[in-house]
Amino acid sequence: MESLSYWIFVVTTHKDKSDGEVFSGDDIFQQRMKDGFWGLGKNTPNRTSLRKGDQVVFYIGNPRMVFAGTAILASAALDMSENPQEQYKLSHGKSFYRADYGVRLETIQVWDTPKSAKELVPHLNFIQNKEFWGTYFQGGVRQASEHDYLAIVKGVSTSSGPEPQTTEDIESASQFALETHLEEFMDHNWGHIDFGRRLARYQTGEQDGRQFPAGPWSIDFLCTDKDNGDFVVVELKRGKTGDSTVGQILRYMGWVRENLARGDQKVRGIIVAKDVDEGLRYAVLDLGNVSLLTYKVDFALTPFSK
Repeated sequence: MESLSYWIFVVTTHKDKSDGEVFSGDDIFQQRMKDGFWGLGKNTPNRTSLRKGDQVVFYIGNPRMVFAGTAILASAALDMSENPQEQYKLSHGKSFYRADYGVRLETIQVWDTPKSAKELVPHLNFIQNKEFWGTYFQGGVRQASEHDYLAIVKGVSTSSGPEPQTTEDIESASQFALETHLEEFMDHNWGHIDFGRRLARYQTGEQDGRQFPAGPWSIDFLCTDKDNGDFVVVELKRGKTGDSTVGQILRYMGWVRENLARGDQKVRGIIVAKDVDEGLRYAVLDLGNVSLLTYKVDFALTPFSK
């Protein structure tokens, strides 16, 4: 028997490409709750992992940025093309609501008072970058741990917090803080970064490849190679030990290979680190599909002309 999974379903304001009509996140959420159905796209991350009985909490994105209710999945993801009559009914005559796939919902609870995501961020383990946390709510469907699900649904006390990380996993807190801002810098300067290959961010609907949902984890940047179409996982070392970093990127690469890659697509990895110590160097020495890139931070003062 498969274990129960927990999910965050994300909805944001959308503009219909066909007629320009705007649908707010609140409107979409309320309509889907009335329907007892949640629409999904073919490329929605984690779509094929959804199972009947899984528990869901709903997040309404910018500008509200709140958790708004819960439900239980009454089905796995359904191919709506197999039932065109039901597909038409659930579209409400609007192309925006037409869904290629979807899941049925039961035991729906819409909260009278939604919960602020910003207040819960410090307690959620899946959000590593607490300062730039909004990127973790891209992609439509994100898996959560039981700890994070309960923190959202049941609330947290002032004395509770995220589960502690072991010293074996974290090598440098200051390095982690630096790379929190490095991720943001890379995001805004992507076109000027030399990765040694021409990399394009992997996009699926609302997801732009940053903090890409990979099961219960998040890939810093999921990319494709423009020249050969291979997948490339780009991961920041984030102050972790070499062993922890390599184990992490290999896990992500395995997930991509099993869930996204076609038969002819290879999966490679790039670790971005401030420095490469002996542990990290030896850890990747025999890994032909994982490369290392280092970065430097330049700081200079220039005279101000009065």
